[in-house]
Amino acid sequence: MQHLKNLRFVMQKSGRLAEGTIALLQKCGYGVKINKRQLLLQEKSGIDFLFTRDDDIPGFLAKNICDLGVFGENLLTEYSLTHKDDAHNLQVIMPLGFSKCRLSIAAPETHTYPTAQTLQNKIIATSYPQTLAHFLKQNNVTAEIVTMHGSVELAPKIGIADLICDLVSSGVTLKENGLVEVMKIADSQAVLVANKTALHTEKHSLIENMLLRINGVLDAKQNKYIMLHVQKDKIEAVKKILPSREAPTILELQGIPNKVAIHTVSPEEIFWETIEKLKEIGASSILVLPIEKMMA
Repeated sequence: MQHLKNLRFVMQKSGRLAEGTIALLQKCGYGVKINKRQLLLQEKSGIDFLFTRDDDIPGFLAKNICDLGVFGENLLTEYSLTHKDDAHNLQVIMPLGFSKCRLSIAAPETHTYPTAQTLQNKIIATSYPQTLAHFLKQNNVTAEIVTMHGSVELAPKIGIADLICDLVSSGVTLKENGLVEVMKIADSQAVLVANKTALHTEKHSLIENMLLRINGVLDAKQNKYIMLHVQKDKIEAVKKILPSREAPTILELQGIPNKVAIHTVSPEEIFWETIEKLKEIGASSILVLPIEKMMA
């Protein structure tokens, strides 16, 4: 069938990670939206978007069913430890910066576990048994692991485990169930992952085009377009203070011979650390603008 020649992109069909993936793809110009009844969307751009359960995604990629996909680092770790023979066909292209959380061990509020060694001989419930087992082995701890596929927070309440190992974002769910986070195993966020085989097929150009769009959106999110006025003799001082991706654009100001306008693209996360220094050297009319898309 013709659509099998298309680039196949797989993502979670619902949930917070799905929402983040859809938002990213829409900013990249793809007509994708969440539809619980639609499991396959064929785009005119030559891309088939597949919607499935999150724990199916690594297998779809590793077994050459799909070419690109988005899922959490936590799931990648668990899959790699469980399916070592298949996992070698997975290649992380880039972290995406959304759906950030952490895999942590949590215990009832009335108990304390200050070190990994205090988990010795305890019973821990989790949906990530291989990742937890790896952590325990690294710390020379022997504990019983109970595998659950949902409602892990209930395990201590109903007496089937002493502790749990689960994903934590805000910590509200733990608090509502009388639990407290006692130690972090790993950080996690959404990652873009490729089937290594697809990177060396006729789909390579489609993949490169998609990565160009995604990088453009991510770069735009991480940077701001900045304009300011400053005395000519302060140009070099501005260059030292204001980090730029490339050399700034410098424009003469009509009717003001001693001043210039400087336009540049700068990382958002460090801009506010420099704005006061710019004011100190006399910069004025400072404008900070969002960037919708940016291509290197």
